[in-house]
Amino acid sequence: MSSSNQPPAQNQPYPLPVPGPAPVKTGKRGNGLGIAALIVGGFALVGAFIPILNYIAGFVGLVGLVLGSTIVSAIAIVLSIILAITYTAGFAGLVSDAVKTTKAESSAAAIKEVSVVYEVNGTATDASIVYSTYTAGTNGTEQATGQALPFIKELTVTAGSDTDFTAFSLIATNGAEDTGSVSCKITVDGDVVAEQTSTGAYASVSCSASGVDGLTENK
Repeated sequence: MSSSNQPPAQNQPYPLPVPGPAPVKTGKRGNGLGIAALIVGGFALVGAFIPILNYIAGFVGLVGLVLGSTIVSAIAIVLSIILAITYTAGFAGLVSDAVKTTKAESSAAAIKEVSVVYEVNGTATDASIVYSTYTAGTNGTEQATGQALPFIKELTVTAGSDTDFTAFSLIATNGAEDTGSVSCKITVDGDVVAEQTSTGAYASVSCSASGVDGLTENK
């Protein structure tokens, strides 16, 4: 019996080791974006409470969401929208109130009381006098007969409103026995706006004027 025992081969190469998976490099990019998102969201949240600035706080919050979804950015966006609407409504209300107040003050300043004085002078003892009036927004006339002169009638009227008293009229006539002179005069707010003089029995004078705010024009 024979056996063949062959000697082991010399210089037999050993199997190469199989390389394992490459180690994963953990960079700081993810953490950096998260921190940036948190900072941007914080600025947006603070800006949401500041008038005017809150109009752009929502856009800043949106940038924070893009960098990294954070609840701070989401809250900032919602608050910026709500507070922007609230501030805008409040500002509009203040402007509206200011305009109404200005109009009311202007209207009150434009409306004023004006003194109107009718005056008839002369030597007559039996004069007839007719003058215009203005009561409760209605024009009218009043008459005085058998009037001894002088005659003075003062009215206080309102000017600058929708119901101005701006038509002023005064007529005076001597009696049959009154041969002297007779004169009429209308004064509005201290300014003589019309006057006339006549002489003799049955002599007649007529004064009239019209205008607004006491600035009258003689007729």
